[in-house]
Amino acid sequence: MLSSQSLTEIDSYCQRVLEEWRVPGAAVAIIQGKEVVFQKGYGTQKHGENIPVTAETLFPIASITKSFAATSLALLVDAGKLKWDDRVSEHLPGFKLRDPWMTREFQIIDLICHRSGFRAESLDQMGIWGYSRQDIQRGFQHIEPVTSFRTTYAYVNGLYLWVEDLIQTITGQKWSDFVKDNILIPLGMENTDAIDAVPQSGLIHGHILDEETRSHLISRQFSSFPLAFLAAGGLVSSVQDLSKWVAMHLGHLGLLSKESRQFLHSPKTQMESFFSYGGGLRIYDDRPCRVLGHGGLIAGVRHQFLCVPERDAGIVILTNLTHSEAPVVVGQYFLDQVMGLPFKDHSQLLKETNPVVPKSRPKPSGQKVDLSVFKGVYHSPILGKVIIEEGAADLVMTLGPKQAKAELKHIQGWEFQIYFLGEAGALHGEGHWGTATFGKDDLILKGYKNFEDETFTLKIYSA
Repeated sequence: MLSSQSLTEIDSYCQRVLEEWRVPGAAVAIIQGKEVVFQKGYGTQKHGENIPVTAETLFPIASITKSFAATSLALLVDAGKLKWDDRVSEHLPGFKLRDPWMTREFQIIDLICHRSGFRAESLDQMGIWGYSRQDIQRGFQHIEPVTSFRTTYAYVNGLYLWVEDLIQTITGQKWSDFVKDNILIPLGMENTDAIDAVPQSGLIHGHILDEETRSHLISRQFSSFPLAFLAAGGLVSSVQDLSKWVAMHLGHLGLLSKESRQFLHSPKTQMESFFSYGGGLRIYDDRPCRVLGHGGLIAGVRHQFLCVPERDAGIVILTNLTHSEAPVVVGQYFLDQVMGLPFKDHSQLLKETNPVVPKSRPKPSGQKVDLSVFKGVYHSPILGKVIIEEGAADLVMTLGPKQAKAELKHIQGWEFQIYFLGEAGALHGEGHWGTATFGKDDLILKGYKNFEDETFTLKIYSA
């Protein structure tokens, strides 16, 4: 059991870490057994405004949603409506990848444990550029794996899109409705819902740090990513509600059979010697007791939830700043307290190993070029039509059904820097996405390595 002194120490450490990492607002809950032994809001919902964060404040919970998606499938396994080793195509005949063998052999468990062989975060940016989940699913028909199937861990949000299709095909309900009826209501998670069911005015404000100096807070509207990747990152919740989610994973509050809970909690894909991925959960074996949990990260927020079944304890940390290690730091300190390990100042350790430095970008040349030769309509089987026009800043690129826009700033020759505008900025809050290089009859869009590291080749479009 965590003593009252331990809880006081965690509270004090949390306050210090949030201040050091410049987090505007956060909410933390600690669970012992099925009881909440600590919950508290820190700071404000929006930088510069005095609206306090509470245990009921709603955050987009980003990838913590994956644990709910995996549990929704586990409920169907418990009900005898599917098996984990069923082939996806048995239930979804329209399921299609580029490789016919992969299409045929892909099992339901492969959708949720990140061992597909695709590049990490494949096609993630399409959700922010305004493409629909169906557009992204079609895109997977055109991308090639970069490693062998089921051999290598690579985090791919897009495969969770088919979880929604499976739930609707088998139950006749939309995934978000199924989760509400079969998970949220039974657990008493009254304020948790899909992000499209909650007005943005009801959510906390997200924040990022400015791109160049990493020192100034910028309030950021949430992008369309959670809408496109609903089962991968589209729920909103509070620490008050997520406390019940932790209690369920600790073996309290029922919901799942013991067999299904153990299945989700067991390693499926090895990441490192002490780190693996299970069913919508990360599994850590670098301490005396096994730790289960998941993070959440989109532009504006960063979170962590952790469970220690052997100690019957867990924690939820929700924050409204992307560029911060605070949730990781607080989570690590909590684990040390729960397991009785010597004190480590994880905040200082992370600052030493991950210094905050300006990101290196190619600088626009400033030289004059004939922009008219680049104007036109280009096309790819994944992105569809992409329009290049002259604009205030060299060129302007428009793409996607919602007409996402990016400025193209000349670097050298036929190469331009891509800077997406507004909500179309990159997944973690950056505008600079990559480079656009024009050829004689094509255009290559290549993401920077610290974004998605993706390449799209477009050809001159002819009607």
